[in-house]
Amino acid sequence: MNSRITIKDIARELNIHHSTVSRALRNDSRIKETTRNRVVQFANKHGYQINMNALQLRGGNKNVIAVIVPNIIHSFFSNIVGTLADLAYQDNYTVSVFQSNEKFERESEIIDTVIRHNVAGVIASVSMETTESLHLAKLMKYKIPLVQFDRVCDDLNVPKVIVNNSEIVSYAVEMLINKGYRRIVHISGTDRLNVYRDRQKGFTKSLDRNGIAYRKKYIIDKEFTLEDGKMAISYLFEDFLKPDAVICDSYILLLGAIQKLREMNLNIPGDVGIIGFGESPSLQLIQPRITSISQPHGEVAKKSYELLLKQINGKEKGITECITFSAKIIEGDSC
Repeated sequence: MNSRITIKDIARELNIHHSTVSRALRNDSRIKETTRNRVVQFANKHGYQINMNALQLRGGNKNVIAVIVPNIIHSFFSNIVGTLADLAYQDNYTVSVFQSNEKFERESEIIDTVIRHNVAGVIASVSMETTESLHLAKLMKYKIPLVQFDRVCDDLNVPKVIVNNSEIVSYAVEMLINKGYRRIVHISGTDRLNVYRDRQKGFTKSLDRNGIAYRKKYIIDKEFTLEDGKMAISYLFEDFLKPDAVICDSYILLLGAIQKLREMNLNIPGDVGIIGFGESPSLQLIQPRITSISQPHGEVAKKSYELLLKQINGKEKGITECITFSAKIIEGDSC
């Protein structure tokens, strides 16, 4: 036998068709378990390795899952990627990670790239600039399964996995009101995205329910930076009647906000209560301990992967369900 055995070598030795061998090595559900075990055992015994050059020449990377995120520096997205990579590894898939850097043009180019490489499937969260879904819809044309998570395009009929953004922000406002805060402000992102649109709805809904007329928001239309958090605080606190509590929709905005509040000699929570969205190791170094909204990244990643795998394996077609997971508030001493 050759020093590097091929799928055809295995097929010849086991007296089965080479397409059956290929499917068995990809854990295809159409192959009987006894046949799959026989193929895998033979391949392992003789040191079979996938020939990636040959695979690409045949026009596909059917063991590759593309994961597209707005920015890998955000802990929510990095945690999602880490969980997906672990899950894919268990099923002999490789994860290729692409980041749009919050740019629609780059996101569109990434979609074209994954189509050219004919990947097994795509799990994606859209950029801050994304306002339409035509580029994502191209995946359907080429029969590449897609699952959207967190930031999604509402008009695209594909599986989606999201978080209860409106409800959790509404609950955060209620918590602040119950603690005596009445001048609550919200630092958020563009309402073009479902995530920030829903959070703003939850913010307003809770104020309406409690009959609170004071309401101020600061909306950021681009990638979040520390400077944006500082600028938001400068704007929100310029009036005579100043806020007594702040909700930030990102830990990056939160860090900028805290820095500016300290520059203004305002104490947390003595002068201003504060709640952040998301988790980051850097927040553990801040005193007082920050109250934060924790997103269930593990559950979001697992369900996204599960929905994609069902499509890849052909067990379910035309899945369009939207799964919602619940975030929770981790109470600290900042409000």
